[in-house]
Amino acid sequence: MEKLNFFGKDAKFEHVGLVVPSIDKAIKNIDTTTDLTQKVSIAFVSINGIKIELIEPLAGDSPVNQSLIKGQKLLHICFKTPDIEASIKEARNYGLHCIAKPIPAKAFDNNKIAWLYSRIYGLFELLEE
Repeated sequence: MEKLNFFGKDAKFEHVGLVVPSIDKAIKNIDTTTDLTQKVSIAFVSINGIKIELIEPLAGDSPVNQSLIKGQKLLHICFKTPDIEASIKEARNYGLHCIAKPIPAKAFDNNKIAWLYSRIYGLFELLEE
């Protein structure tokens, strides 16, 4: 099996992001976090040992709303990295482009996240440790 280090050798899988119309309909009585910057509510669950981020759009102008409308539930794969800027630079070597520069994210104790996109692989989230 070919090993690809899109985000550098120290990057590790963190979670998969799934868009849902309602977190409460997906899982009753779960703690959620509202992120007004991202215009989403989120909750984390584990499905057979894999960490899943459930993402609910807060309004029609939420960045994830179009995915929901199109029926695209799988939104992104997230990787944790010790140096988000170095990971963004490394990702360019694999044709991934940073579409949203690093910003603090409420759901991750204000650690920085960034969004990268590839026409081949789709959307990735980076989370700085």
